[in-house]
Amino acid sequence: MWIEAITVRTARPMQCSACLEELAAFGKERGIPAPKWVACYQNLEVENEISIHLAWEEEVRSPGKTACGLLIARRLDPHGLVHHTLWKLSMGSSGEEAWADSQERF
Repeated sequence: MWIEAITVRTARPMQCSACLEELAAFGKERGIPAPKWVACYQNLEVENEISIHLAWEEEVRSPGKTACGLLIARRLDPHGLVHHTLWKLSMGSSGEEAWADSQERF
């Protein structure tokens, strides 16, 4: 699995909720594959920054900026500074098992 992260930093914190409302309103676009899951995060240290994470199965699509991610980035662009990145699970990590193992070490 790999993650596509689209982050926007707005001028004012109240713009973040407007961004999320706009994204929720446009819904699913025809002909654009949907990710396995979507999560939205608000930065706890920078209150005018949100990040939308799209999870993709590597077997279904090789890592790269997707039509879905690019569409979200375009929708967020008028609201502020957009940063669009790709992430993969680091070597030696395997999700919940890795988390459980790390908890035993600390």
